[in-house]
Amino acid sequence: MSDMSLFFSSMSGVLNQWSDFKVSKNLYKSYFDMQKTSAKEAASEAASKYENKETSKKTSSAYSAASNDKLKTYANNVSSAVSNLESSFKTDETTGEIDRDKAYEAASKFVDSYNELYSSTRSSGNSTVSNKSQFIANMTNAYSRKLSNVGITVGSDGKLSIDKDTFNNASEDDLDQVFGKKDSYASFMSTQANAVSAYAQTSAYLDANSTYTKSGTVASSNASALSGVLYNQLF
Repeated sequence: MSDMSLFFSSMSGVLNQWSDFKVSKNLYKSYFDMQKTSAKEAASEAASKYENKETSKKTSSAYSAASNDKLKTYANNVSSAVSNLESSFKTDETTGEIDRDKAYEAASKFVDSYNELYSSTRSSGNSTVSNKSQFIANMTNAYSRKLSNVGITVGSDGKLSIDKDTFNNASEDDLDQVFGKKDSYASFMSTQANAVSAYAQTSAYLDANSTYTKSGTVASSNASALSGVLYNQLF
């Protein structure tokens, strides 16, 4: 073979290799471009999921805080209403009788505060609060006869209503059994309201102090604190 033929043969081989290289380069470029795009999409999706998760956590936390605030407010309103009942049902030093208008106003506020608390506990998604709501409802039904003697009835929705005429005509003994200081319905409700308030306060503390372990269970120290507070308030 002549030198010229050898030269052209070599050049042909080089050109063929260059052509193969360009094809390979394009193939690899397409492959890596596809991988890069896939990686970007995966990263974007992961970032989106993280953002949604964080938003969900913030929303859930905000809802929990708002729910606890409502529970505490309504529970404290019941306690305040019961304290107001005690002063409103004192007999007048001159007449020896209670001021029925003042007493009725206090009883009405108690009924309103009870309804707020009952509705709030009833609609709670927390099992502890829901159980407390059922306990309150059961005890209210157990007192229904005494409540009716002073004009208070329990509706099908569990809420209370009060009739002024029946209230004004009720005996002081009947009023004392419902609104008195000791062993009365009002004193029982004050105890239950304090329990709900304690739960709401403790729950808010736990939410703000890493209530859960990484496995999703309640931290033992926090659980003990919560159960202890609730036990002390229930009875």
